[in-house]
Amino acid sequence: MIDTSNLLLHAKWLHGNMVLWATKDKKRVHVNDWKPLLFTWHQPSFYGTLLDIDDDQNIYLNAGEAFVLFNRYPVFFLSENTWEKDAWQVVNEANHFDKLMKSDLVSPDFEAWKSGDWSWKAEGKRIESPWINEALSTLPDAGYSAMPTSFNKELVRGNSRQIISALGHLDEEEWLIKIGWREDPKPFKLIFELSEPADEEDKDIWNLNVFLQEKEEGIRVPYKGKSTLLPDEWKPYQAMLESDMELVSKLISWLKVGSRKEIREEITEKEAWDFLTLKSDLLRQIGISSILPEWWQTVQELQPKVKAKIKTKPQTGGGAPSFLGLNAIMQFDWRLSTGDEELSEEEFRKLVDGSRRLVRRNGQWYRVDPEWMKQVRHLIKNVDRTGIQLKDVLEQHLLNMESNPANDDLDGIEFEGPMLDMEWDEPLNLWMDQLSEIKTIPVDPKAENLQGTLRDYQKTGSSWMYFLRKFGLGGCLADDMGLGKTVQTIDYFLKVKEKGEKEGTFLLVCPTSVIGNWQKELEHFSPSLAVGLHYGSNRKKGEEFEAWYKNYDVVITSYTTCQLDFTEMGGTFWEAIVLDEAQNIKNSYTKQSRSIRKLNGRHKIALTGTPVENRLLELWAIFDFLNPGYLGSEPSFQKKFVLPVEKENDNVRLQQLKRLVQPFLLRRTKTDPAVQLNLPEKQEIKEYCPLSKEQASLYERLVQDTFEQLEKVTGMQRRGLLLAMLGKLKQICDHPALYTKNDKLTKLEEQSTKFSKTIELLDAILEKDEKCLIFTQFIFMGELIKKYVEKKFGKPVLFLHGSLSKQKRDEMIDSFQNGDNAIFILSLKAGGTGLNLTEANHVIHYDRWWNPAVENQATDRAHRIGQKKFVTVHKMITLGTLEEKIDMMLESKKELSEKVIQSENWITELSRDELKDLFTLRKEWVET
Repeated sequence: MIDTSNLLLHAKWLHGNMVLWATKDKKRVHVNDWKPLLFTWHQPSFYGTLLDIDDDQNIYLNAGEAFVLFNRYPVFFLSENTWEKDAWQVVNEANHFDKLMKSDLVSPDFEAWKSGDWSWKAEGKRIESPWINEALSTLPDAGYSAMPTSFNKELVRGNSRQIISALGHLDEEEWLIKIGWREDPKPFKLIFELSEPADEEDKDIWNLNVFLQEKEEGIRVPYKGKSTLLPDEWKPYQAMLESDMELVSKLISWLKVGSRKEIREEITEKEAWDFLTLKSDLLRQIGISSILPEWWQTVQELQPKVKAKIKTKPQTGGGAPSFLGLNAIMQFDWRLSTGDEELSEEEFRKLVDGSRRLVRRNGQWYRVDPEWMKQVRHLIKNVDRTGIQLKDVLEQHLLNMESNPANDDLDGIEFEGPMLDMEWDEPLNLWMDQLSEIKTIPVDPKAENLQGTLRDYQKTGSSWMYFLRKFGLGGCLADDMGLGKTVQTIDYFLKVKEKGEKEGTFLLVCPTSVIGNWQKELEHFSPSLAVGLHYGSNRKKGEEFEAWYKNYDVVITSYTTCQLDFTEMGGTFWEAIVLDEAQNIKNSYTKQSRSIRKLNGRHKIALTGTPVENRLLELWAIFDFLNPGYLGSEPSFQKKFVLPVEKENDNVRLQQLKRLVQPFLLRRTKTDPAVQLNLPEKQEIKEYCPLSKEQASLYERLVQDTFEQLEKVTGMQRRGLLLAMLGKLKQICDHPALYTKNDKLTKLEEQSTKFSKTIELLDAILEKDEKCLIFTQFIFMGELIKKYVEKKFGKPVLFLHGSLSKQKRDEMIDSFQNGDNAIFILSLKAGGTGLNLTEANHVIHYDRWWNPAVENQATDRAHRIGQKKFVTVHKMITLGTLEEKIDMMLESKKELSEKVIQSENWITELSRDELKDLFTLRKEWVET
C-alpha cells in the first residue's frame, strides 16, 4: 500500500472530460493506489467500480460525475496540500457552484436558449466556465439532490428540438415553468385520452378527448376550446391554459380544425399511430399526461419476431457438422412469426400492407411499424451479407434464452431494430449437446508413441482437447493439481502429429520454475517429439529464430521471455499454443497478459488448477486468450457478470456464466468418482503453538500502536495501516527474529514455540528417514530455518525461491526427488504451483495463507499422481492470535472462503470492533 502522505492529485478539463491522475515525488502513481479512497462516496461510478481508465493511469469522468465527486470526496482529500494548484482551483470552483445551487442562485440561461445555445447563469450572470456549464447539464443523471426533480433532462440535452421551437413565444418565467425549473401554479393539469375504434369494421376512426383534471381532488372538466366551462377558482388561469393549448397545437399540427380554436375529437389511424408513438411522448416532456389504450404496452411486447433456422453441413461420411472456430459463419433459412403463428416471409408481408400501422387479427391488436418493416428488410440484407457466427448460436443454446426470461437482458446478436431469434437443425443440436456433455465425446486410446499408460479420465482429457481442436475451439484443462495435466497435453501433441495434422510447431509457455519439469516429462513420455528451449541469454532472435524453431515439434519458453521476444513469438503462427499455469495471464491489464493473448495459433489450450483465484476478470483474461470475443469485451463482461456476481451476489448471473464457459472448461477433482485416482490418504494436522513472552510483548505493542494511529486516519491510510499490521503480526507469529531481522542462530527455539515445534517435527521426520516440504511466504524466515536446521542436524537443506536461476531450481528438484536431501523449503509464491515433489510425504505450512486454494495447491506438490506414501500436512497456528481466529473463520465459513475470502484485503473492510476482536491477543495462550 502506497504512503499517501506525499500523494498529489491532478484534475484537468480536457476534450469534454475531467481527467484525474496522481503523482508521488513527480512520478505517476498506479490508479489502484489512490482510486479506492477518492471514490469511496461517489455513487455515479458505483463507488469507483465503473470508471474509464487508460493505460497511463488516468481516470476520465464526465462533468456531472466530477462535480459530484468534488463535493463528496472523503475527509482525507479535503486538504489543499493533497491537490495540485490548478486542480485545487477546479475543486473550489465545484464547491462554489454547489453552494449557489443549494441557495437557489443558479438557473438555466433564458437569453442563451433563445439564441439557440444552452447555458447557465448564477446570481444573474452567465457562467463562463465550460466544464461547470456541462456539469450542470448532466447533474440530473449524477444523483445530485439540489437539482429540481421535475427538471426536464431531455430539454437540457437538446433532444427535443421540436419542443424548443414551440416554446419560443414564452417569457422567462413561463419558460422556467415549462422546463420544470419552477413549479407550475395551475391547480389543474391537461390530459389527453386516446380511444380505439368502437366498430372493428370502421378501422380508421379513433377518438382523442381532452380534459382538465384537478391536481388535488380529481374534478374533471372536458376541454371544448373557448366554450370550456371552468370552475370559478380556475378562471384566473385561463390565459395559461390557452397558452398551453397553443403550445400543444404547435407540437401536433393535425389537432386543430382549420384556423379555428376547436380541437378535433375524431382522428385517423395514421394520426392515432403518430399520437401513440411520438406525440404522446412530446406532451409528456412538457408535463401533459396521456391516457392510451390498455393494450398499447402489450402490443409493443408482441412485436413480430424474425427467426433464422440454422442448418449445418455434416462432415464427409456423416458425423459432426463441419465448421471451424467460434467465428464460423452458419447457413440458415428465414422465418417470421407473430404471436403463436409462424409465417413465411411472403405470408407475413401479405398480412401487413405497408400503409397500415395497427391491425387487429383474431381479436388481438398488432403494432406494425413501417419503419420496423424497413428494419426487417435491412436486417435480412445485413445478415445475408455478414452471416451468423457459431458463437451467437452457441450462446443462445447454452443460456436457453428463448425459454428463460431471466436471460432476456443478455446480449444475443447485437443488431439494431428487430430481435433475431435462432433455431438450429438436428445435427447442430446434437453437436452442441455433445459439446456440453463430455461423456458423449468419443474417447481415443493413448497415442502410439506415448511412453507410459494413461488413466481413463486422462484419455478423456486429451481426447477432449483434440475434439475442440477439430472445430477450432480453445479449451481450459482445469484439473486439480496432481491429476496429470502434463501427460494429457503430451498425449494431445502426439495425437495431432500421428494423425498427420501437424503442419507447424507447438508452443508451450510456462513459469520459469517448471520449464525443467516440462523438459524431463516430454523426454520421458514422448522421446519421439523434438523439443527446443527458447530461454536464456543465448536464445535465437530474428531470422535465426525463424530458422531455428522449425526444427522442433515443441518449443518451450517462459512467460517473461515470451513477452520480451514478442516480435519473434507473436510473428509466428503456431500449431497450438499451450499455457501452463495459465493464471499467469489473469491480470488482463498487464503487458505480459496482453502480449500472451495476442499470440497466433491454430489451437489454444490453457492449463491451470485455479482458473479463478481472486476475481472473475481472471477467467475473462484466460478465455480472451482461448476464444477471443466469446465472453465479450472486458468492460461488457465486467458490467454483465463481474458486478452482479461479486458486488450483488447474483446467483442467476453466476449460473449463466458457468453455462457459457462449461463447454470450454474441463474440471476434475481428486474426489471425482470418474477419476478413481486411488491416491494414498492425506491427513491434515493443525499444530497449535502458544506465543513466547517476547512474541506476546511485540504483538500487543504493535496492535496498540496501530489502533492509536487508526483513530486518526480513514480510507486509504486506514487500509494501508491494517495491511501493514497484518504482515507484521504474521512475522511476529512466525518468530521475533523475522520481525526484528535478527539472523543470529542462538536461542531461536526459546523465542518461538512455532519454530521449536517445527524443529521437533523435522527431528521425527529425519529419524524415520522420510522427506518434508516446508512452505513459508517470507524469504528471511526460509533462510533462518535453513541455516538453523543445517547447523542442528548437520545435513544440507534446499531452499527454492523466486530469485534462483532455472538451472539452480532444476538441480534442487532433482536433488530432492532423486538424491539424499530430505528437507526442502519453498517460498509459497515460487514453489506453490507446477512442481512434482512426490518424494515428500510431509508438508509443513509454517505460516498461513488466507486463500485456502493457494495452500491446497502447495500441498498438492506432494499429494499427486506418483505419491506412494501416506501424506501428512502440518499447519502451524499460533494460539490466541489472529492466525487462530482466521483459521476458525475459514473453517466455519469454508464455502464462503472459497468463493469470496481470496486475499487479505477483506480484513480491511471490518469495523473497528470486529478488528479489535480479530487482532486482540488472548493472554491465556502466552507461554509462562
